[in-house]
Amino acid sequence: MNADSPDMRPDMRPGTIPNMMIDADELTRRADGHWLTPPGGLSVTAVEIDSRLCAPGTLFAALAGQHADGHDYLAAAAANGAAAALVARDPGPMPCPLLMVDDVEAALARLGAFGRAAHRMAGGHLVAITGSVGKTGSKEMLAHMLRRLGGCHANRASFNNHLGVPLTLATLPATPLPAIQEIGMNAAGEISTLSTLAQPDIAVITRIADSHAGFFDSLDDIAAAKAEIFDGLTAGGTAILNADDPYFTFLGERARHAGAGRIIGFGTDSNADARLLDVVADSAGTHIRADILGVRMDVRMGTRGQHWARNAMGMLASVAALDLDIAEAAEKLNYFSELPGRGAVTEGVFNGATMTLVDDSYNAGPASMNAAFATIAERPPQIMVLSDMLELGDAGAVAHAALAPAIAALHPRVLITIGPMMAEMASSLPASITRHAVDAPDAAIDALRAMLRDGDLVFIKGSNGSGACRVAAEILDGFSTPGGAKGGASHAA
Repeated sequence: MNADSPDMRPDMRPGTIPNMMIDADELTRRADGHWLTPPGGLSVTAVEIDSRLCAPGTLFAALAGQHADGHDYLAAAAANGAAAALVARDPGPMPCPLLMVDDVEAALARLGAFGRAAHRMAGGHLVAITGSVGKTGSKEMLAHMLRRLGGCHANRASFNNHLGVPLTLATLPATPLPAIQEIGMNAAGEISTLSTLAQPDIAVITRIADSHAGFFDSLDDIAAAKAEIFDGLTAGGTAILNADDPYFTFLGERARHAGAGRIIGFGTDSNADARLLDVVADSAGTHIRADILGVRMDVRMGTRGQHWARNAMGMLASVAALDLDIAEAAEKLNYFSELPGRGAVTEGVFNGATMTLVDDSYNAGPASMNAAFATIAERPPQIMVLSDMLELGDAGAVAHAALAPAIAALHPRVLITIGPMMAEMASSLPASITRHAVDAPDAAIDALRAMLRDGDLVFIKGSNGSGACRVAAEILDGFSTPGGAKGGASHAA
């Protein structure tokens, strides 16, 4: 059952979350601009950088990028209901008021800073989450619980970079509701800038892994870059760290040096403050026993996998750091299931065959690959579709080769690989596994159609840019139920 399924118990439904609301004068002050056209009785309730997402009340920020200039989409934004637009040049007459600024991206950052400041003044606390793996899933898990404990404001999708963070902060309502902000990086210094903007009261690091090896020389450098999340931590704030991670001590020292008043460790380690005691998976999810800051609890989760259970410890610790009821929050985890692209399971008919899809195609690195393989080990797939793991730099070939033993242990009937590194890895697998090496997602889909049998379980995973997600999307778009209706049935793995 999805988190917001129509079958959800009424007491589990999220509350109504207030929108940000600022008038023309306040918008002028925050953006440091001036109006080219009279704004009238303008009131802004949202900010977007994609004209297609604009609606009544939206401020459209006309960013100029490498491939497109938002100024060329002002009319489209207005047609979709945009109340006003943030611009850096005068485009001439437009059907919505225009707020001129020197630099749209810089103005967006100012809007984010002001939004967070207003949120803090109203008593709102912010949880910032980073890590090499598990950021988005953890953010969604925490948001799921907080929405059912009274509400929260969380970044959409993976809005975690130099544009996504200020976009989220700019729309924070001036209320005491907690906020959650995922923070990512591709280079040293990025998290520091974003953390300073977000001013978190609680900073979480899920895990240090080699997912960013293409941008850094070592795991030590990755850990140091992730520790930048403490640069914006409010004085006396809380750091929540993975006690099972080899960098736990290092990160704790960095947090204390930055002024953290409290360090909470989570995981399976005997010294963890939020400790995972036992995990038992079944067809409906996972049963876990835990000790969260001295409170023993039995918890049902709609997700499966040790990584989900471990991260749940960190998110329950976050609930505790917000001074909310952890026992009540834990009850909500039974209604949290795998996310699209992150382990969601869908059953349906594709190309005439009844099949089950495990869609873990959103992204991939060595750590997340192995976590996913461990999760599906109890019910190994007949077909695996794996695309290259990207951003691993010189370590790419070795990292791919290291996957072979785990794949051989799963012993799929068919392995379809997309990209040269997965193809090279597959060449070392037992001959009993039928291997199809292709260069593009379309060819992978053709191979899947040819090899699919009725009743097959298909597992798909790979980096965003290497094509696994396109294969999953093609299957989901082509799914029908046994009765012929489009759209398969989703449930927890």
